[in-house]
Amino acid sequence: MKCFNHHERDAFGICKVCGKGLCLECMNNEKGIITCKSNACRSKVQQVKIWQIVLLLILLAGVIMLIID
Repeated sequence: MKCFNHHERDAFGICKVCGKGLCLECMNNEKGIITCKSNACRSKVQQVKIWQIVLLLILLAGVIMLIID
């Protein structure tokens, strides 16, 4: 697979958000999550993390309610 932006370069990762192949120059690797260096892809990953935290808190509240009853 070749880089989406640099067609002559091999891709070393695939963006988790948009699925594009990326070379080392074009990819952003934060804590093992590969995204494009574009702000759009990075902000979407951050939004998903926030929703995961919210859902975890809701689940935790439900478990606590079951224990209390």
